[in-house]
Amino acid sequence: MFDFIKNINLKGDRGIWSTVIILSFLSVLLVYSTEGAKYFFGHLIRIILGVFCLYQVHKIKFKYFANIGMIIYFFSLLLLILVLVMGVNVNGASRWLSFGGMQFQPSDIAKLAVLIFMARQLSKYRQEIKSFKYFLLYVLTPLVIVCLLILPNNLSTAILVFVNGLVLMIIAKVRSKFILGICGSAIFLSMILYSSAKFFPEPVSKIMPRSATWISRVDAYFIKADGSDLNKDYQQRQAMVAIYNGGLSGLGPGKSTQRNILPYSSSDFIFAIMVEEYGLLFGGFLPILLYLILLQRSIAIASKTSSLFGGLLSIGLMFSLVLQAFVNMLVAVGVFPVTGQTLPLISMGGTSILFTCITIGIVLSISRDSTDRNYETA
Repeated sequence: MFDFIKNINLKGDRGIWSTVIILSFLSVLLVYSTEGAKYFFGHLIRIILGVFCLYQVHKIKFKYFANIGMIIYFFSLLLLILVLVMGVNVNGASRWLSFGGMQFQPSDIAKLAVLIFMARQLSKYRQEIKSFKYFLLYVLTPLVIVCLLILPNNLSTAILVFVNGLVLMIIAKVRSKFILGICGSAIFLSMILYSSAKFFPEPVSKIMPRSATWISRVDAYFIKADGSDLNKDYQQRQAMVAIYNGGLSGLGPGKSTQRNILPYSSSDFIFAIMVEEYGLLFGGFLPILLYLILLQRSIAIASKTSSLFGGLLSIGLMFSLVLQAFVNMLVAVGVFPVTGQTLPLISMGGTSILFTCITIGIVLSISRDSTDRNYETA
């Protein structure tokens, strides 16, 4: 696989290129299996478009993403505000904007933009942020604003964005007392949010329309009826059936029995179908290994990068993808409550595939120019 990458003269880390190709191939197989020819060609076009964007992005010198990210960050804030005002309701959630007949989720843009912007701030103001005043102004506030704008309609994404930002701070060696203070505040505010939505549902639902869904999913996960799992979310129960059916070796490609029963079998719960058809050994452990390879390669890139901005960006962006992947898989096996997060590069979805590819393209760009230190004045 590495020789193939070399022969077509692609730049950047060969391990990442190879992993992207394998994940994309798995995606095409699984979407065809779950959706048939009706959606197959549309998905194939999205994969090809995503990889094309990845290729174009990886040719840009990564130092330019400092300013590009700042512009996109403020643009994403505008889009998130528009979602709250005029968002399109899809599957019970107003997370989408529609322009010219095309729909997209601004949260996909925002969760990429905020990490680029934070990496810029953490590197450019690394001396100033030793003071809590400037840390609050330059780093924490931009993160909190994005999370608050995403929160009303997409709790799980808001949590993931917050965790990704927190990890980026840890990587940047932000003072531990700041990190502990943020964690403590987040836990306290989460308890207040849960209690408010639980005991005062009507007023809270006016501000956060999805609050009733959050409560039902959290309660279904933690509160068991008569010591059983019958209270678990219907989607999770069907996903567990698919995984059980697959066993170690799987039923075989295209032979899933749960694909027409399990909701969102081509997106949120595609991992369960993968295990059902290909088994735990191939359908379960292979994607886990591939995502871990992506993370390992990003860490290796960061260790070779002279730029603090590039190092933070490499690990921060790839960690966000891998975290989302593991959350998706842990939901499918019943470890986490249902979140609605897709499996990066495998699940069917337009904006998800596009921004996943852009994210990986940025990491590949860093691997191309690892000795470039002109990141602060780009």
